This record gives sequence, C-alpha cells and structure tokens, in this order.
Amino acid sequence: MSSLDTSQQHGVSEQTPNEFEKFNNGINIKMLPIYTRSQLSLYNGIDEPELYVAIKGYIYDVSNNVTNYGPGRPYHKLVGKDVSRLLGLNQLQLKPTGDPYAPEKDNAWYTGDFTEKENLIVDKWELFFRKRYTIIGVVVDHEVGT
Repeated sequence: MSSLDTSQQHGVSEQTPNEFEKFNNGINIKMLPIYTRSQLSLYNGIDEPELYVAIKGYIYDVSNNVTNYGPGRPYHKLVGKDVSRLLGLNQLQLKPTGDPYAPEKDNAWYTGDFTEKENLIVDKWELFFRKRYTIIGVVVDHEVGT
C-alpha cells in the first residue's frame, strides 16, 4: 500500500461527541507527558506494547486498532512518529528529497513548506484521530541535551 485513502477515512459527520472527543476536549495540554522523537519511536508494538501515532505534535494511542496499526499491518509505518508530513502528502513513506540544505523535509513531521491544501488535509486527519483515539502526550522537535 503506497498511499492513504482519505476519502474513506474522512467520512466524519456532525454528531454528539463520543468518549474520545469528550476526553480530548477536556485535556489540559500543559499536563500531558512530553516525549522526544526517540522516545515516541519505541511505542511501535514491538519495543513497547503500545501503538502511538502523532499528528501536529499531539500523540494518539491507537493501540486499540492493532488490526490496522500493529506490526505487519497496513498502517504500521505510521506508528512511533509524528506523521503530519506523510498525511499531508498522502504517503505512507517519505522519499528522501536529496536536498542537503533541507534535511527537515526528510522528516515525517515537517510541514513548513506545505500549501494551504496540504495543511487542510493534515487538519482533517487531526480531526479524524481526535474523534477516534485518546491524546496521551506531546512530542517535541528536539532531543534532550541538543
């Protein structure tokens, strides 16, 4: 599978908030645990049993959807990282840019060069995850001590 099917994934309708929405809307972001990118990468269902996916810095626990996100499953490539860039570009894996002056574009989290349309796609994915999964932390752009 080389791309994400956003047409099926974004059939979000206006409804009464579900348990995830209620929980996520009530979260105090300042009280969430902070993860480095290296720490987040461990939550892949192999190194740690939990499955975490981050979008725009917020970490979602997708462990209850092992069918799609578990090891060897279709979306496992999204686990353990902030996938904002991947989602905005509708990809499961980034192709290296080859540009030595823009290494950040080789990272799954970088969206600084996105068009309005690509940012809107990421926003829709964030809404999709927020309605289905619990936010359990935030990921920072740097590693401790750097």
